[in-house]
Amino acid sequence: MKDQNLLTIIMLILMFQDVSTGKETTITCRYNTSCFLSCPHPQGNVTILHWKKETEGDLTVHSFYYEKDQFEHQDPRFKNRTSLVVDQDTGRKTRLQLKNVKVQDEGKYQCHTDIDNNFTPSDVLLQVDAPVQRVDMVRTGNSVTCSSEGVYPKPELTWSSSPQSSSTVQQTEEKLYNISSSLELSDMDGDLLLSCTVSTGLSKWTTTTTWRKPSEEHNTIKC
Repeated sequence: MKDQNLLTIIMLILMFQDVSTGKETTITCRYNTSCFLSCPHPQGNVTILHWKKETEGDLTVHSFYYEKDQFEHQDPRFKNRTSLVVDQDTGRKTRLQLKNVKVQDEGKYQCHTDIDNNFTPSDVLLQVDAPVQRVDMVRTGNSVTCSSEGVYPKPELTWSSSPQSSSTVQQTEEKLYNISSSLELSDMDGDLLLSCTVSTGLSKWTTTTTWRKPSEEHNTIKC
């Protein structure tokens, strides 16, 4: 009951002070790894620290008060995935570690610290990156298909040759993207060096192959 009362007081204070800090830090976190969100604050004794995600309606990410972590009101989406670690810049345990980063974690976070009964907000914009790690090109008859899987944010696919072909993009249950595109090369003359590039705003991968038009000459085998 005491925890509930304190959390209610904290949330009421945050409601009246829930304004943009004007200083938003943007960090990029690799998909399915641990990410660290810093909560800078002035000198003083931190008695309350509260992390929330604003993008989806003020979700409680992590709370610290009464000199220990409080998980009773933590949103289930962050269960067993958060902890406070020491911030090397301040030497205080205010840095939030978020484990197994998902695409759904992307968004705006805000940290509030109580310094001498004064709540100080700090904004962090979290971006998720699942980089392009492989681009495959497969030849079938007179066509070649380029594809890549498990990429985020939404990728683009380009060929080095003309004509350009449209791409098919699908999103998985994990919100990652699969992309593919095929080219018909039956009208091409001679050898052609083909390059296919899959890129996001954060990563890029290019695969190159040589297309050789099948020879129309027939080989004779002598007995």
